[in-house]
Parts: sequence; C-alpha cells; structure tokens
Amino acid sequence: MSGLECHLRRHSVVLIWLPVLLLFPLLNLSGGPLQEAGQAALVLVIGASAVAAVLASGLDGPARRPPPLVLGLLLALVVLVALAALQGEGWQTVWGLLAIVAPAALRGWRLALLIAVATIGAAVSIAIIDGIGDTYVLSAGGVLLSGITTTSFLRLLEVIEKLRRTREELARTAVAEERARMSRDLHDLLGHTLSVMVVKAEAVRRLAARDPEAAAAHAADIEEVGRAALADVRVAVDQMKTLSLAEELDGARRALDAAGIRTSVIAAPPEMSDVAGQALAWVVREGTTNVLRHSGAASCRFELVEDDGELRLAVVDDGVGGPVDPDERAGGLEGLRQRLRAVDGRLDVLPGADGFRLEARVPVS
Repeated sequence: MSGLECHLRRHSVVLIWLPVLLLFPLLNLSGGPLQEAGQAALVLVIGASAVAAVLASGLDGPARRPPPLVLGLLLALVVLVALAALQGEGWQTVWGLLAIVAPAALRGWRLALLIAVATIGAAVSIAIIDGIGDTYVLSAGGVLLSGITTTSFLRLLEVIEKLRRTREELARTAVAEERARMSRDLHDLLGHTLSVMVVKAEAVRRLAARDPEAAAAHAADIEEVGRAALADVRVAVDQMKTLSLAEELDGARRALDAAGIRTSVIAAPPEMSDVAGQALAWVVREGTTNVLRHSGAASCRFELVEDDGELRLAVVDDGVGGPVDPDERAGGLEGLRQRLRAVDGRLDVLPGADGFRLEARVPVS
C-alpha cells in the first residue's frame, strides 16, 4: 500500500465530514439569484480547497514541516472560511470544517495555531451574526472540541498503522530468522552425519576384501547412522531437535575412532543447564565434522571444564588446521557462533602450526 493510500485511508473521516458541514451553508443561501450563485460557488471552492489540502499533505507523508503547497492551500482556506462565515446565519459551520481539516495537514504548533484561529473565528463570527446567546459557548466550544477530537483520532489511527507495519516487519524478521535456524540445523545435522557415513564407507571399501566381517560391521553402522539422520531431520523440521552433550561426545569418539583418529575425552562433569548443554553439544558435533573433513589429524581430544562461572569446551587436534575461509560459509563455524551468542557464549578459533583448537565458552546457567 502506497503512502498516499495510507494517508487517505486514515484521513477519510475528514473527507466524509466535508459534505455534512458544507450542507448547512448551501441550505442557507440568501439574496438574489446572482448572490446565491456566488455563495454556492464559494462553498464549492471551500470544499475543493479542503480536499486539496488533505491530498497534498499526503504526498510527502506526515512531515513535521508541511510543504509550501499545503501551507498555501490552508491560508487560502482560512480566508475563504472567514469570508463565508460573514454571509449570514447557518454559515458558521465552515469554522468546524477548518478545525477538522487542520489535523490532517499539520502537526505541532502550526496545528494548535490553526485550531485556535478556527475557534476564535467562530466565536467572533457567531457574536457578529447571531449575537451572544445561550448557545454561544457551546457553538464556539464545539469548533475547538472538533479540532481536538479529530487530532486525537487521526493520531490514534497513525499509531495503529505504525503498529501494523511493525508487526509485519517482525513477522518477516521472524521468518528470516527461522529460515536461518533451519539452515544451521540442517547443516549441522546432515554435515556431521554425512561425514561419518563417508568415513565408514571408505572403511568398508578398504576392508571388504581382507576383512569381510569388519566391513559388514561398518556397513551396519552406515545403516544405523542413516536411519538416525532421517530421524534427526524429521525432528528438526518439527522444531523439536535437542542434543545431549554426553551422547554427542560418545558419538564423536566412535566416529573419529572409525576414521583412525585417536580420541580422548577430558571432562570433569560439571552441573549445567539444558541450554548450555545443548549449545556445547552443537560445538562437539561441528568440531567433530571439521576434524573429519579438514584436519588430516592423527589424534583429537575434547576438554570440558568449568572455569570462573563458565563452561569451557575445547576440541583440539594435531592436524593441518581448520576449513578454508570459515567465515564465508553459510553454516559451519559462523552458524556455531550465532548459536553461542544466543546463549551469551562465544567461540574462539585458534589454528596453529601444530594443529587446530576450537574453544567454546558458555555461562554455567
């Protein structure tokens, strides 16, 4: 929806009231035919000026400083309304028209000034034409009240419109975040699982000729891992995927052992929340995947300790280092950083000449 359409939708209440307020002067035409024609033309010009002011104010949106065109139309409208109010009895409703058009075109002190002009003009013209009677205060105060009420109502509609746009933007952001989460989950789930299956398939190929029983065992592992992967994908799609740190450490040890990489786990089992445990489980999974894919290592160890209110998990290998350009990957280490940031943790990647160290820290609780 364009800005002008939104503006017109919010201020349609102003345009709806214009024919009603202009009907009273049309019903109180006086004088000869020529004078009545002139009065009718004056009413039409007032209506056209009011509509033009409302439309022109919507071209640039609800600006704090109105454009010169709007100010010119409102100034002309003030002059026309003042001229019409002096035509006789029944014409004072044009001041009310000015009071309800003002909030659609102005803001701030300019709006307050124009409503004050409409109220004072109504008070003066009513006193001149009808005199000060029992309904004087009610008639003049009605102009002021119409301006204040219209201002409040239009500003409320603007707030509702902003809330609607904010809700739509939040919905789009939530969808984007959910897509990113699903992308990370699928990368972490399938990347690790497929790496394990590739390693075991290589073991089957190497052992098929000389050790059929060992090859069959690895083939059975491939089947088991594949079934587990299918279950993981189903769970991830259902947004219910949770990982166990102990299970991931055990699975990492078995996968690395199958690849011929000596594995050790140094862990003093600290107390931790489920959130911290799941975050570290993802670190184990991604670290294991990187060791299998990129390291060319002969040994790997996992260190889990509590350090000054934080849980520190390190995945250390003696290989050649980490993946090339890890920050450019959609998932991987960057996805892991995002997971840890979500639980107030951090990830340090420390490649060195003698291997690679992946270290994650998360609060204990």
